[in-house]
Amino acid sequence: MFDKVSDHSRQRIETKMEEMRDQQTKEAIQEVIEFNRTPSDLKALIDKFVIGQEKGKKVISTAIAFHYRRLGKALKEAIVDNGDDIDTALRNTSTPKANILIIGPTGCGKTYTSEIASQLVGVSFVHEDMTRFSEVGYVGRNATDILVDLLVSAGGNPHVAQMGVVYLDEIDKVASELVSYKDVSGKGVQKGLLHLVDGVENVVDLGREKISLSTKHVLFIAGGSFENLDTIVKGRMSRQGMTGNWKDYLMTEDLAVFGMERQLMGRFPVKVVYDGLTTQDLKDILIKSAGSPLLAYASDLKAWDIDLEFSDDALAEVALRAQKEGTGARGLISILHRVLLEDMYRLPGTYAGEFVVDGDYVRSRL
Repeated sequence: MFDKVSDHSRQRIETKMEEMRDQQTKEAIQEVIEFNRTPSDLKALIDKFVIGQEKGKKVISTAIAFHYRRLGKALKEAIVDNGDDIDTALRNTSTPKANILIIGPTGCGKTYTSEIASQLVGVSFVHEDMTRFSEVGYVGRNATDILVDLLVSAGGNPHVAQMGVVYLDEIDKVASELVSYKDVSGKGVQKGLLHLVDGVENVVDLGREKISLSTKHVLFIAGGSFENLDTIVKGRMSRQGMTGNWKDYLMTEDLAVFGMERQLMGRFPVKVVYDGLTTQDLKDILIKSAGSPLLAYASDLKAWDIDLEFSDDALAEVALRAQKEGTGARGLISILHRVLLEDMYRLPGTYAGEFVVDGDYVRSRL
């Protein structure tokens, strides 16, 4: 049985929570204001996690570094002008926003690059799977749910939320199709996103409470595979008598032909195309990436005094299998799990010491 909280105790709790929220806001604002990493600094840090995609990482590092450096400078000036009134400072701060569109096959590092970059800046990060979204009024999530997720990621603090990063995964899956029945997942969702990406003032209805949340400073990054987009771009280039790599000539017009709303794509001025990962890239991820799944498995087994080691041909075999399966970097986890499952089950508690996996062993398990 629980005693009812007294009014005095409730007031103390609410006061404490308000103090914590104020402190969280000040720390988040300070982090953005003090952000001083150059694009090359940011890329060098991302390089530790994301293998390959050199051009893509340069473009994204530049866009993110300038966005938060610009926002930090504007916030600092606004806070000075408004006497530390953070709410007014955020509302009065106006900066051009370079939302980013990343195009590339599954498992090439689109999401990972965005998540790592947000961690390096020190802001909230939200990952949204756009395949789960539908037009308002139909079954499924809708664009306004992104605001709720953003608030949750920021610990319920709207000031912190509006400086975060939102990653719209598989954005290409909401492309419109020419159909005779009412669209419930394509054009309607895109129009809902346009409202958010535009950076307007929104109201999140939480039942008893309504929270004002602006997306003016939120950095939106959209990613998708956009299969056969290259055919559309190459066709246009051919008609216009242009030659070269289609990735360097991608235009909003091509995305509109694909089925994306022209206005929405126009809100993503920074566009970058990621390459599919090569077998060598996949092998390098296992060896060099700070987020290598192999390092995670090795660490898990080390807790049982088992020293996991993969030979060079074993690494090559895992990378080759991931390449054949076409699942990119995320496929490495599944393959390693299939290779190591039996050993992870039987070795802990019965064996300690070096455990070497070679190419033949990998092939026998797959």
